[in-house]
Amino acid sequence: MSNGDVPFGDSGPVAYNPDVPVAASRSNVEAQIMAMPGVNGVGEGRDKLGNPAWIAYVDSNAVAAALPKMIAGRAVIVEVTGGIDAQPR
Repeated sequence: MSNGDVPFGDSGPVAYNPDVPVAASRSNVEAQIMAMPGVNGVGEGRDKLGNPAWIAYVDSNAVAAALPKMIAGRAVIVEVTGGIDAQPR
């Protein structure tokens, strides 16, 4: 492997712009995924090829198996996190 044995070492920085409003299509997809029992959160990310993807954070492998593989033309990548609880203040 080149680039000091760092995979994707020459891929460059990822643009981050928190001032860009959330598109209605993203809100609709997030609502669709969050409506599924056992889903704790949704985010945007990239698949292994660098294509835009939805990230679904779920309770269990059973929930992961029930999710669709694609929504709105993007892959759904599942992260099994178990339950997520807010920490007390």
